[in-house]
Amino acid sequence: MNGSRESDIVRVSEGLREGKIDHITIESPLSIQIIHENIQYSMGLTMRTPGNDDSLVIGFLYSEGIIEASTDIQEINSTENEICIVLKKSVEFNPSLHTRQDLTTSACGVCGKESLSNLEKLERTKLNNNFQLDSNQVSCNLKSMMSNQPLFKITGGSHAAIAFNQEGGIIASAEDVGRHNALDKLIGMMLVKELIPANEAIIHLSGRASYELVQKSIRAGFPILASVGASSTMAVELAREFNLSLISFLRTDSMVIHSAPNRIR
Repeated sequence: MNGSRESDIVRVSEGLREGKIDHITIESPLSIQIIHENIQYSMGLTMRTPGNDDSLVIGFLYSEGIIEASTDIQEINSTENEICIVLKKSVEFNPSLHTRQDLTTSACGVCGKESLSNLEKLERTKLNNNFQLDSNQVSCNLKSMMSNQPLFKITGGSHAAIAFNQEGGIIASAEDVGRHNALDKLIGMMLVKELIPANEAIIHLSGRASYELVQKSIRAGFPILASVGASSTMAVELAREFNLSLISFLRTDSMVIHSAPNRIR
């Protein structure tokens, strides 16, 4: 399937060796370029799973505060390993605020940023405090999430970001070898459909909740973020500052709520 590749492997189990064909998640570079007022800027090179590259970059630009809507983009040109976004002249773009080093790995989002203070300029978003979910619904979402990761099902090597509405319906979903990429893809998909800010939705992540994943979620307007893994100290601090309901260690029968527990009944 798209996003994976067959590979010869040797499986060893209980002392027995067996040659087999396995599926491995594809990781390949994507060069991101921006053209603004006829000047081209390099946004660096990110490692991602091919597929939905447009959504990935649109979500990334929104999360970085470079665009406010997909209509801020005049044109998108892409090849296999490069994508070039032409911004409309009306967009205020300051390249010095968004400088990264040449390579951003699939495991890293903030990596390459010259200054963490740039991220701390997150607009004081007012998250929907009236959006509430029953804890049983959050657990049901997890079950649905586990059955809606086709790439992970065959590779065991991808992360997922899935947005659910209040009734447990899937709004959008994305998978990638990188956690940050999966979330950017999801945000990009929803931005194009004019579903951002996502003030009536919960975002579920398959891995840990780091500072930047929380930042991206707040920027997109999600009132609740639920992760299967742990949360970092800075993620918890940021969630509390912006009144995001942050859930960690989500299981079908338990969860840990770090902030704004009033949204979970």
